[in-house]
Amino acid sequence: MALLRSGSSFYTNFHFFGAIVLAIGIPCSTVLMSIGTMILALAFLLEWNWKEKWQHLRLNFTANTHQASGGKALIHLCLAFFALHFIALLYSYDINYALNDIRVKLPLLVLPLVLGARTPFDAKQLRILLLLYVLTLFVTSLLNFLSYQHILGNKTYDDIRGMSLFGSHIRYGIQIGFAAGLSFYFIRIFSKKWILFWILLILWFVFYTYYSQILSGVISLLISLGMMAFEFLRKRSKKLAFACLTLLASLLVIPVVYILIPVKQTHYSLEKLDKYTAQGNPYTHDLRSDMFAEGKAIFVYVCEKELRSAWNSRSTLSYDSLDIKGFPVKFTLMRYLTSLDLRKDDLGVSHLSNADIREIEKGVASTAESKSGLLGRIEGIRYQVHHPGEANGHSLSQRIEYWKTGIQILKKHWLIGVGTGDVQHAFDQQYAADHSRLLPENRHRAHNSYLTAWISFGVLGFLIFLWMIARFLRVQWRVHYFPGLVFILISIVTFLIEDSLETQMGLTFFAYFYALFMIPPQEQDPSHPDPSA
Repeated sequence: MALLRSGSSFYTNFHFFGAIVLAIGIPCSTVLMSIGTMILALAFLLEWNWKEKWQHLRLNFTANTHQASGGKALIHLCLAFFALHFIALLYSYDINYALNDIRVKLPLLVLPLVLGARTPFDAKQLRILLLLYVLTLFVTSLLNFLSYQHILGNKTYDDIRGMSLFGSHIRYGIQIGFAAGLSFYFIRIFSKKWILFWILLILWFVFYTYYSQILSGVISLLISLGMMAFEFLRKRSKKLAFACLTLLASLLVIPVVYILIPVKQTHYSLEKLDKYTAQGNPYTHDLRSDMFAEGKAIFVYVCEKELRSAWNSRSTLSYDSLDIKGFPVKFTLMRYLTSLDLRKDDLGVSHLSNADIREIEKGVASTAESKSGLLGRIEGIRYQVHHPGEANGHSLSQRIEYWKTGIQILKKHWLIGVGTGDVQHAFDQQYAADHSRLLPENRHRAHNSYLTAWISFGVLGFLIFLWMIARFLRVQWRVHYFPGLVFILISIVTFLIEDSLETQMGLTFFAYFYALFMIPPQEQDPSHPDPSA
C-alpha cells in the first residue's frame, strides 16, 4: 500500500496499518475499531523485540531525555488507571458486569502500551493518520446529512439524533468539532493551493454542528474555533490572543443569559376568560398550574372533548398515546397550540398545518423548538430550565438528576468507590432510595467522567484520572502542539457532561489520540519542529 513505507520492516508497516484502520474506524465502525486495535496488539506481540520495547517504556530522567520521559510517564498513568479496574474487582458485587466493563475499556490499556512501546510515529505519519480521520468524518457527515434529507436511502427518523448513522450522535458530534480544529491545522502545514478546501471543510463542520443540535458537539466546535483564533493571533501578539479568547468566552455568555432570563408570563383573570367554545362546549381553565409556553398558560382554554376528536381526525397517532419522544401526545399538542396562541379546541386544531401535525407527532412541543439547528436546541433547553419539574425525556434535566444522584452515592463511597462492576447498581439503589421520578429506562449513570471515576475507584482513582489529563495538557502546552491541545481541551470540557469513557467509540477515541499525541513530533526531534508550533 502506498501509505506504507517501502524498505520498512513488515512489523513497522503492519503497526502503521493498524493505526490507519483505527483512524478510519473511530468515526464510523465499531468493527473497524476492534480490528484496528487487534492489528496493533498483534504487531506488538509478533515483533517480539522486548528489550527495545522496554527501552521505549521505561522512564529516564537524565538531562537529555527528560522531555521524552515526560511523555512516557503518560503511559504509566494510563496503566495505573487501568489497573484500578482490576483492584476494584476485589470489592465489586456484579463480577460479570465488571469483567464486561474491563473488556470495553481494553483500548485504554492496549493503545497507550502498543503505541508507546515502539518508536512514535513521525510528523509525516501523524499527518497521514489525522488526514484520513478528518476525511472519514467529512464523508460520513455528508452521508448522514443527505440521508436525513431523504436524498439518499429511505430511512425513517424519529428525531434529529437519528441523523448519526455511524454511532452515538453525541460522540460523533464531539469528533466533528475536533475535525474542524484539525482542518485548521492542515491549513498551516499543507500547500497553500489547498487552503480553500480546508476553509470549506471547516465551514461544513460548523454547519453540520449547528444543524445536528448536539450540545456536546457545539462545545467541541467552540473549543476548536477558540483555539484557531488563539493560534492565529499567538505569534502576532500573545496579549491579543488572550484578549480574543476572553472575548469568545464573553460571547458564550449570551445564550446562557438568554436561557436563564425568565419568560414574561401573561396574567389571566378567570372572570374575563370565555367559558364556552364556538361549538358551545365548556372550557376548563387551570390557573394554578405553573406550566407556560412562550409566556402563555398552557392549561387555559382547554376543551379535551373537542381536542381529542379534532386531533384523531388529523393524525394516525392517537390523542391518548405517546409521541415519538415518549411524551403524552395531548400535552405536546397543548403546548404547541399555546405557542401559536391558539385555543385547545376544535378550532385551534383546524388552524394547524400538516407540517405542524408532523412536528407534534415527532414530539416538538412549540414553534420555538421547531426552529432549525442550534436555535431550536437552545429554546428546548430554555424550557427545561424554567420548567424543571419533569425530567423524563429532557436531556439537561435528566443530567441534573444524574449528577445529584451521583453526588449522593459519592458521599457514601468517597474513599474507595463502589467497585468496577457496581456503578449502575449503586445508581439504581440511589434512585429507588430517593424515589426518583425518572422512568426506569432513563435511570442512567453519572454522565460526568470525573464523577464516574470517583464513584468507581474512590479518591485515588479520581486523582490518577486528573493527573493523566493534567500531565497530558502540560506536555502539549510545553511544545504547543495544536492537535494535542485541541484534543485534550475538548476532552476536559466534555468529560463534565458525558460518560465518554463508558462506550466503545468514546473510549477508543480518547485512548487513540491520547496515545498518538503522548510524545508530540517536536519532542521526538526538536531540531525539526512542527510547522504549526
